[in-house]
Amino acid sequence: MKTYRFKLRPLTPWSTPWQADTIFGSLCWEMLRLEGQDALRRFLQQFDADEPPFIISDALPDGWFPRPLFLQLHQLPGLNFKAKMPDWLAEDQFRQSIREPGKLLPQSCWPELMRSSRELHASIDRFYGGTGGEGNLFEVQQWSFQKEVHRDSRQLCLYVKTRHSLALVTSLIRALATSGFGKKKSVGRGAFELTEEAQPCEWMDGTDGANGFISLSHFVPAPADPIDGVWDLLTKYPKYGANAPSRTPFKGRLTLLRPGSAFRVREDVRPFYGKLLRNLDKDYPDPVHYGLAFAVPMRWPQA
Repeated sequence: MKTYRFKLRPLTPWSTPWQADTIFGSLCWEMLRLEGQDALRRFLQQFDADEPPFIISDALPDGWFPRPLFLQLHQLPGLNFKAKMPDWLAEDQFRQSIREPGKLLPQSCWPELMRSSRELHASIDRFYGGTGGEGNLFEVQQWSFQKEVHRDSRQLCLYVKTRHSLALVTSLIRALATSGFGKKKSVGRGAFELTEEAQPCEWMDGTDGANGFISLSHFVPAPADPIDGVWDLLTKYPKYGANAPSRTPFKGRLTLLRPGSAFRVREDVRPFYGKLLRNLDKDYPDPVHYGLAFAVPMRWPQA
């Protein structure tokens, strides 16, 4: 598999985090809309055969990557501030960390790339067509880039691994840009444009002496995946798409490993790990949930 980078420019704040499982679900709905149910079923069957047409990362801030969780801070004497780990590393620092893992120098503050806010909305009474009385307000969380981030850098990078399906994933991303991404897209949240055609990222395809991998996506490990590593967890309650014929909007509770999680391997590093989840709801077994790791080869720290 070869790796490519797509650049997406958000046109508005977004109310759904740009996580790989949600992006994949949105792309599947676009495939269903464009090509029909049979095409979508054949597409998903390739994942069950361990031959996925493509693997996607979380959408990451342009030029930044999640901090590898194996990194540690240098213990410097005489610091006059409380040292903490960053959430993000610049690309050159990230690439250095997977080639020659070392320790980070403490800093009093690290760049904050995203900001979160909450917007008030009024629920509409379906019978009267108005907002009704008191107590009908609710909050919707949304995210955007910090004002300090330069305007030209307020983009997201989506990384894709594929062999023969670059045209397919490009068309699906373009279709998603037309529809919008995530919650509240009907009122403009999650609107974005594709600003750059797919660009090769050869440095993600291999590292000399690689004996581990770091994930750039939230994922769920498969039973045979490596277990020697470092990781952090996220528990979420994923929802079905708006058109899913389910009795409930929720698929259930799901725990995933966060981007930055890393594992040592005993064999050649694979392009992906994890699995596609099925049967999350016994009453509605057809839907699937994306749980594959976008694996970047790395050298495991010797210390």
